Amino acid sequence: MVIRRLSYLLDREPDTGSVRLQPLPSPRSPEPTPSERSAGGDGAPGDLLAQVEQVIALTHRWTPHAVLSCSRLPAGGSLLCNGRTDHEHPGARRQFIDAVHLPAGASGFDRVWPIDTWRSRSWDTPAPADGDLLPAPEGHFDRPLLVRFAREQASRLAPFLADVRRLWADPAGRQIVIAEEDPETVVRWIALACASLPEHLARELTFVTHADEPREAPQQIVGIGPGSSFDRHDPLLVRHLYRVHDGLGGPGSPYLPDPWAELMAALWQAGAPPIPSAPVAPTSGATSGATSGTTSAADPFDLAALVPQLLRLGTESGDRLTALHSDSLRTVVTTLASAVRDQSQGTPAVEELTRVCQELGKHCPESVTDPLALALARRRLAAALDQDTELRHDPLVGLPLGESAQRSLRTEFGPGFDKGLARRLRGPVSALAGPLHLALVLHGHQGVGVEDAVNKLVRVLLQPYGSECADAVAVLKNVGHQGLNRLVLEQIAVKTAGRRSDLLRELLMSPQGEWVRSHLKSAPPSVSLVELAVRWGGPPHHLRGTDLFAKLAEPAPGAAGSVAADPPTLETLWWLVWGSGQPERAHFPGIIRICGAEAILAAGLGTRFLIWLTSPGRFDRELIDFAHAVHRRSGLGGRERATAQLIVLADDFARTGESPRDVVDRVGELRRDAPAVDALVWDGVQHLLARGFARLTPHDLYQSGALSYLANGEPALQHHYRAAVQAEFADDAAVNRMADRPDAVADLFYVWRRDLTRSSRAWHATVEELLRGTLGVVLGRMNEEQRGAVATRLVRRSRDWLLTWQGWTDEMTRGGGRDTQIPGAPATYPPAHGQQPAPHVPGQPPPPKPGELPPVPQQYPPGYSPSHPPPYPPR
Repeated sequence: MVIRRLSYLLDREPDTGSVRLQPLPSPRSPEPTPSERSAGGDGAPGDLLAQVEQVIALTHRWTPHAVLSCSRLPAGGSLLCNGRTDHEHPGARRQFIDAVHLPAGASGFDRVWPIDTWRSRSWDTPAPADGDLLPAPEGHFDRPLLVRFAREQASRLAPFLADVRRLWADPAGRQIVIAEEDPETVVRWIALACASLPEHLARELTFVTHADEPREAPQQIVGIGPGSSFDRHDPLLVRHLYRVHDGLGGPGSPYLPDPWAELMAALWQAGAPPIPSAPVAPTSGATSGATSGTTSAADPFDLAALVPQLLRLGTESGDRLTALHSDSLRTVVTTLASAVRDQSQGTPAVEELTRVCQELGKHCPESVTDPLALALARRRLAAALDQDTELRHDPLVGLPLGESAQRSLRTEFGPGFDKGLARRLRGPVSALAGPLHLALVLHGHQGVGVEDAVNKLVRVLLQPYGSECADAVAVLKNVGHQGLNRLVLEQIAVKTAGRRSDLLRELLMSPQGEWVRSHLKSAPPSVSLVELAVRWGGPPHHLRGTDLFAKLAEPAPGAAGSVAADPPTLETLWWLVWGSGQPERAHFPGIIRICGAEAILAAGLGTRFLIWLTSPGRFDRELIDFAHAVHRRSGLGGRERATAQLIVLADDFARTGESPRDVVDRVGELRRDAPAVDALVWDGVQHLLARGFARLTPHDLYQSGALSYLANGEPALQHHYRAAVQAEFADDAAVNRMADRPDAVADLFYVWRRDLTRSSRAWHATVEELLRGTLGVVLGRMNEEQRGAVATRLVRRSRDWLLTWQGWTDEMTRGGGRDTQIPGAPATYPPAHGQQPAPHVPGQPPPPKPGELPPVPQQYPPGYSPSHPPPYPPR
C-alpha cells in the first residue's frame, strides 16, 4: 500500500542560495507525527523521510516549476515528485513539491506508469483518506500518439532505446540526458521508453523531466532545456560520462548498436508497438539484465519475443530486418535459427522463417544468412533422410546457402544419403529417384554414388527395347536435375561415339528418344548430330552420302564453325553417313573443305583418304592441305609418303622461293624413290615448282641449277614456268616498271639466252616465247636511252652479248615488236586435268575451277619478282 503522500515547500535563501525544505501539513495527506520525524534507524519513518527530503533537494533544487520526477530510495520503494508553482507569490523563487512514496511491492504502480501522472489535475486535489493516494493518470500517452512520435523521431529512436536497455545491462550504467526545446518532448521520450520496456522495468524507470543541474540528479533519464548549464558539446560529458540525446542541434553521444533497440524501433515505425510482457520472476543477478547479443529464459530483453511480432508485419519484415546494423542483424538471424530448431508455441512457423530467409538472401551476404539457412536446410534434410522416399521438391531450393554452409551439410548428411543411394543401386532402376535426388542436392554431380547411378541409367537407356528403359526416363523426369541430365547425356555421347552411334540411333527412334530430344540444348554435339542424322536420313528427306554429310556438318545457329571440326564428332558423323563404306573419290576435296585435314587425321580417318592422295583425279588446294597434314605421319607406304612429300615440297617452294638448289635435289631424290607417282599429281607438282622458279632472281635461277633443271625438264614444267613468268607482265603498270629498269631487262635477257651445256629442244622454243611475251613487250615501251643502258650492261659481259641483243631487238622491231599494247595474260597451262569436280557443298565457298590453284601471295619475301628484280653487279 502507499504509506504516505507528502507536501513540501522548497524555498531558497535570496542571499546565500541555500535551500530550505519545509514539510507542510495539508489536507492532501495526514500530517506526519513528531515520532515519524524524529525516529531514527534503518527503515524507520524518520530515516525514510530524511531520504525523501534528500532526493527532493537534489532533484528539484535547481529545477523550474512543473517538473515531474520518479526516483528510487536507498531504503527501497519509489518516490514520485511533482513541482507546483506558488500562485500566492508568483515572483518568489520557491515551489511546492507533492510527493508520493510507494514501498517495494506496494500496489499502485502496477496499474499506472509514473510518467502518466504528468500534469495530472489530481496533484492539486486532496487525496482521499482511505483511498488510492496515487494521482490519476492524465498523461494521455496512448499508443497512436507514441507511434506518431516514434515515426517523427525515426533517426533517433534506435539509439535512444539502445541506451535505455543499457540502463539494466550495467547497474553503474551511464545516465541518459535528453535535450529538447520543450519539456513535453522529453516527457514523450520517457513515455516511449516505458511503453517499450517490460512492465516491471517500466515501473522501475527513474526520471526527471527537467533539470538545470543534471550532474546532481540521481535519476536514470534526465531532461534538460536550452538554458541548462550542462555543456552538450563537451566530449568528456557526451562520450564518456553521459549518454546524450540532443534534439537541439548538438552532436549527442555516438550510436552504440543494440539488436533489441533496433527491433523495437522497427516495430514502432511499422505502427505495431510491442505488447507489454508479463513480469519475469527475479533471479540472481536479474536486475543487471543481459548483455548485448545474449538472451536467456529470464532475459526481459529476449529477442525471441520481438522477432515474431516483426515477422507478423508481412512481406515488409524482411526489408526491415535488412535495415538493421550488421551486428544486430546477425543476432536476429541467430534468434531466428533457434526458432527453426525449437518450434514451440508462439514461435514463427517454418514457412514464415523460410520466407524471411529468402528475403534476407536478396540483400545480405551469405555470412549473415547462413545460420538461418543452415537451420532450415537441416530440418528439411533430416525429414528427407527419415522418409527415404521419392522427393517432389529440392529440399534446398530457395535457401541462400553459402559454400561453407554447403560443406557443413555435406559433412553432416552426406554419408547417410550415400548409403541410401548405394542400397538402391542394387535394386531396380525405378527405386533410384528419391536417393539420387538427395545425393545430387547435397553433393551436386560429385557425389560418391552419383557416377554409379549415371552409369546404370545410361546402360538401361541404351537398351531402348528393354523392360527398364521407360523406368530410367521416368527417374530422370522425376528428379528433374539439370546437372544429372547433362551427366547422362555426356555419358551417352561417350558410349555411342564412332561406330557405336547406332546405339543412340536406336534410342532416338524408340518412344524414349523424346527425352533425349527435349534436352538437346545441354547435350554434347555428337548427341545432337545423331538426332540430326535420324531426322534428315528419314522421311521426308531421305538424304544419303555427301548430301547427308554436308547437311549434318552445317554450323549450328550462332556457332563459330562446323561440328565436323571436332575429331570425336567427325568420327561419329563419318560412321553415321558411310559406316564402313567409302565416299566417291570426287567428294574427298569437299569433305576436307568442310572439316579440315587436321580434324580428319585426329579422328583416325586419314587412312581412308590415302587412296585419294595417290590418285586424286584432280589436283587442287584440298589435296595440298591434306598432304601437309599427313606427310610426317607414321603408317604411310612408300608411294604415299613420296607423293605427300613431293606436294609439300613443291607448295612450300611456290610460296617462298627459298633454297632452290635443295629443292631441285630433293625433287630428284623423291622421283627416284617413287617413280610411280600419279601423272596428274606430278603435273600439279611441276606447276608449283614452276611458280617457285618464277620467283627467283636471274642470278639465283642460274647459280642454283634451277635453270639447268628447267632447260632439261619436261615440256609441261617449261610451259608452267612460261605461264608463271608471263603472268607478271599481265598489266600495263608492270610493263612500265620493267621498262624503267634496264639492268633488270639485261639480266633476264642474259640468263634466258645463255647456251647451256645440256638443254632440251623444247627449252629453246620456250625461251623465245618467254622473250617475246615479256621483254618483247617491254622493249616497245623503252626509249633510246633505256635501250642503250641495256646494251651498255650487256657489253660489260662480252661484245658477243651486245651483238646478240642488237640482233634480237632488230628482229623484234622487224616483227612488230614496237607494238606497245599488252597482249594480255597468256593462257594458263592447267595442271592435272582429270575427273569432273565434285558437286558444290551447300553452305561452303565454291570450289576452284578445274586446274586452278590459289594465287601466289602478293607479299613476296626478300627475293625476286620478274617485274621488280634487284640489281646485281655484271659479270
